[in-house]
Amino acid sequence: MKNVILALMLFSAFSAFAKEVTIYSVYPGEELAPIFAPFTERTGITVNFVSGTTNELVAKLQEEGRNTAADLYLDKDMTFLSAAKEKGIFKNFTSQTVKGNVPAHLRDNQDLWTLVFYRARVIMYNPNKVSADELSTYEALGDAKWYKRLCVRTSTNSYNQALGAYFVRHLGAMKTFDLLTSWVKNFSVDPISNDRGVIQAVADGKCDVGIANTYYLPAFIRANPEFPVKVFFPNQKDFGAHVNGVGIGIVKHAKNVKEANLLLEYFTSVEVQTPVAAAFSQYPVNPKADMIKILKDFGAFKEDTVNISEVAERTSLASGLFPLANYK
Repeated sequence: MKNVILALMLFSAFSAFAKEVTIYSVYPGEELAPIFAPFTERTGITVNFVSGTTNELVAKLQEEGRNTAADLYLDKDMTFLSAAKEKGIFKNFTSQTVKGNVPAHLRDNQDLWTLVFYRARVIMYNPNKVSADELSTYEALGDAKWYKRLCVRTSTNSYNQALGAYFVRHLGAMKTFDLLTSWVKNFSVDPISNDRGVIQAVADGKCDVGIANTYYLPAFIRANPEFPVKVFFPNQKDFGAHVNGVGIGIVKHAKNVKEANLLLEYFTSVEVQTPVAAAFSQYPVNPKADMIKILKDFGAFKEDTVNISEVAERTSLASGLFPLANYK
């Protein structure tokens, strides 16, 4: 009997110290596990993953409610994070370290979620056909001189819907509609299904300029240092280039809040930001972290510093403008 009691006491003591945190993620757990292995080694906190699509995970969180195993929710785009916020998925993270690691405009304005890596949605141009001096703003791509020279991705993807939300925030709905309409007149081909296709179309001469995320271009450059596409950061004299990124927040009914805050501190630390941002060819949110040479070669740029949640909350309005402008 004494041995049974002792075993129970030891089990209880172990359970008190056996900590874990569970992330619901749109990225597969096997891709994320190496990132958090040092966190587990250092803290003893096990990191579990449940993967799925945005719709699957948000529905799961809503259905599970207080019974959820999730402590954190990770998604690839501010439009999805903003939609999750509207559905009451998150609770505020409280770590002052995280707030110190991430500039305010890259965190939700209520600290319900934060970006962890980000990219700019920019003008890609073929230097054999276009001079950087000819470029200026997103709006200017609607000018007559770009007739049949512009390539874009389809309007239903989250990247373009977030860009549309940026336009609505800075220009208003009517001017955004006018901008999209002017772009449509200048399309050289029908909207393309992905950013890589847009970049390749610019290189192949199917169009002279296109819109794509910065992190897609490095792979082309690594394969061919003479790849004929360059980056131009638009709106440098006013709003700054539109930015978006991968983000994470603590789930409203999280059981392991302390551990979740510790994981956010780790995730936004310089030691993680530098190598992981490099692996994804994205910009680290922590300004003290380093970035890959290719991104440095793109040059420093002025980014939009309006809070990302203030932009993202206009996604629904923006998404309704694309079909009205006949942007498919």
